[in-house]
Amino acid sequence: MAKAWALAVAFFVGLAGPAAAQQQRDPFNGGFGALELAFSPPEAARQVELMSNAMSALQPQTPGQTDVYLLVASFWGDRVFESEATQAEEILRAHLGIDAGHAILLSAGAGAAARRFPASTPNNLSAAIGRIGALIDPAEDMVVVFLTSHGSPDGSMALREANRMTAAFRPAHLRDAFAAANVRNRVVIVSACFSGAFIAPLADDNTIVITAAAPDRSSFGCQPENDWTFFGDAYFNHAVRGGAPLVGAFDQAKTLIDQWEHERNLAPPSNPQRYVGARAAAMLSRVERDVRR
Repeated sequence: MAKAWALAVAFFVGLAGPAAAQQQRDPFNGGFGALELAFSPPEAARQVELMSNAMSALQPQTPGQTDVYLLVASFWGDRVFESEATQAEEILRAHLGIDAGHAILLSAGAGAAARRFPASTPNNLSAAIGRIGALIDPAEDMVVVFLTSHGSPDGSMALREANRMTAAFRPAHLRDAFAAANVRNRVVIVSACFSGAFIAPLADDNTIVITAAAPDRSSFGCQPENDWTFFGDAYFNHAVRGGAPLVGAFDQAKTLIDQWEHERNLAPPSNPQRYVGARAAAMLSRVERDVRR
């Protein structure tokens, strides 16, 4: 995945010009933004409608019970990431008993295929987190976030649509978005190279973070023609779909990923990571127990 990040840098140079790229690799000074070309008028109108419908479909929580909200986003416009996002969303909704009124999916598209979901732009991602934050009771509800894309050695995830948009989503951006939206109880699952970088900025007693790789390692299986990355396949398609709890599924997935990497002589190993906050773990266990009843 790390090699693919270089493509986003090249795209940035193409849009901003060599001089701008030389002067400043990050035109947003650490903020969350994108270098973006407009959609065509018909697609722009359709995107507004898709996002409006997705936001309107989100429903308020029920007082006195723990509601779980789900945000899934694929950030890179290759088929593998949208495939992974849509399948993971289905598995998570079934596993956690999440109905359509508590879930939203954003996507950077799937290659040449027609767009089915609101675009994973910085504004849409911020809006989704903001809307969820406005609907939940921060003391009693939980928000589950799954993100999939290529990753960079600096710990950021790439947002990229070919010939249209490029951006970087950093762990601090997610931390700050949660804080601004008052999202306290979180499960964050990140499928990307170097995604272990998300753990330190988010780690607290109210948070679980599960990542496809250590902060200094690549992950594997992100070829555009695949249905899953190695991590998504092992964690969601095998462990969670097989009935394992979200925290326990990590150990099963890690064992399977280690096996696949060894069989294919992929080195160094991705070394998936997790952090489990005690309060978040207790809340998640109650949710999973209630769903099984």
